[in-house]
Amino acid sequence: MRKTTGSMVFLGALAALLAAAVFAELAHERKLVPAPLTALDPATVKRIEVKCAGCRTRKFERDDSGWRMLEPYALPANPDAIARLLAIARAPVRVRLSLRNYDLAKLGLDPAQITLMLDDLVITIGDGDPIEHDRYVRIGDELLRVPDRFSARLLEAPESELANPADAHKD
Repeated sequence: MRKTTGSMVFLGALAALLAAAVFAELAHERKLVPAPLTALDPATVKRIEVKCAGCRTRKFERDDSGWRMLEPYALPANPDAIARLLAIARAPVRVRLSLRNYDLAKLGLDPAQITLMLDDLVITIGDGDPIEHDRYVRIGDELLRVPDRFSARLLEAPESELANPADAHKD
């Protein structure tokens, strides 16, 4: 009986040690996950505006029936296109930089190439970093580098963001 009890105590202690190691590893991995671009919850956003050099301004608004494009068309918006725009708010930040150490004009941020407004939050998007393939992004007084997985979405034609693109061509 003593040998069995000793084995059970040993196995219990080993299981507790392994569980502690697993929790420590999970905590370590959570620290390695890059912080998102904003703390904004995309589900709470009511208005989106996209402005860019050389393309048409697009405005969207959420109402009880879903998302609608207000400009350049007053038509229902494609929910998938809206989800892609909202996902930008949660893009991972690779590097946080000091504004005072950089010439914003050289980074394509003065004037901004692309401006994304999510409610009252203004996100300006500049040039890409040629080495890391990141985009320079400014939010208020913060300068950030974010993996560029979204700039093409911001430059899409408004028709591609409509629930029924054929509606854009009806008169």
